[in-house]
Amino acid sequence: MFDKYNNENYVQFSWRPRPPSLLSPEKEEEILKNLKKYSKKYEIEDKDISVLLSEQECEKRKQLKEEWERWVNEWKRDHEEQMLRDREASDVEGAEQVEELVDVTEEILPDVHIF
Repeated sequence: MFDKYNNENYVQFSWRPRPPSLLSPEKEEEILKNLKKYSKKYEIEDKDISVLLSEQECEKRKQLKEEWERWVNEWKRDHEEQMLRDREASDVEGAEQVEELVDVTEEILPDVHIF
């Protein structure tokens, strides 16, 4: 395993010790014998949890989408109401509007360059 690497720079190399097992040797053997049964049990639990989380995520996304659609519909309704009010206001203003001609005079200034 260490043949690939240059070991000249290592001064000391040691494995970290493992803590002693909390299970008795008999219990460890029993677990090893029934490992497939335990793994199936936990795989089923993991799958159930995954499905539940997926359903919750879908529900959350559905709620966010509904909230967004409500906001958009409210904005559209407000926008249309504002457009109607603006149109009505311009119709009323247009009926009362009087044009007034203002005298315009034009003054020609000499070219002045500021340096």
